[in-house]
Amino acid sequence: MSLIAIEPRTLDGAVANLTELDSTSHPIIIWRLLLTSQSHMFQPAINTRPVSGTLLSQSLDFLFPQLSSSVKAGPSLARIESCLATPQTFSLFLATTTNAQGDITTILGCLTLVTLTLLMNSRAHIEDLVVSTECRGQGVGRALMQRALHEAIHTHKCSMVDLTSKPDRLQARKLYESLGFQIRDTGAFRYYAETS
Repeated sequence: MSLIAIEPRTLDGAVANLTELDSTSHPIIIWRLLLTSQSHMFQPAINTRPVSGTLLSQSLDFLFPQLSSSVKAGPSLARIESCLATPQTFSLFLATTTNAQGDITTILGCLTLVTLTLLMNSRAHIEDLVVSTECRGQGVGRALMQRALHEAIHTHKCSMVDLTSKPDRLQARKLYESLGFQIRDTGAFRYYAETS
């Protein structure tokens, strides 16, 4: 599997100019991850960077257990590839540090955006927002959320974006509310399929 990161943005949402990096700067950049074979679908193809499958796998194995004590590792590369194969409905955003050459050196956080085209409207759902514990409080989660909201609303024309958050995740809930999310009394139901 060959991966590429596209559309770099700074934490404030501005387009990142990777040619202006110097040897002392290691900015946090928000990227969208794609399979390299899909890069032709997104123009212009400037400011793209390859992403090592090993770096991605190791990083998600470190990050995903921070989501929940029941999660022991991140998704497999095969699962990531399967999800990335549908870029019209699945987006994976990465928060990274980038060196002077513009190479992605560390993955600090991630977020999954899933979009649905329904009969009456288009909707999006945010999942898997996680930022490494040592980077929390620096605006990384907010930047990932803003990037996902922009993608959902402006690219996919979604009229609403949903997410779920456990009641004990107070900091996360404060972030969501500060971005305009509202707690809904949905009476949501969930069915768990038996797996063998």
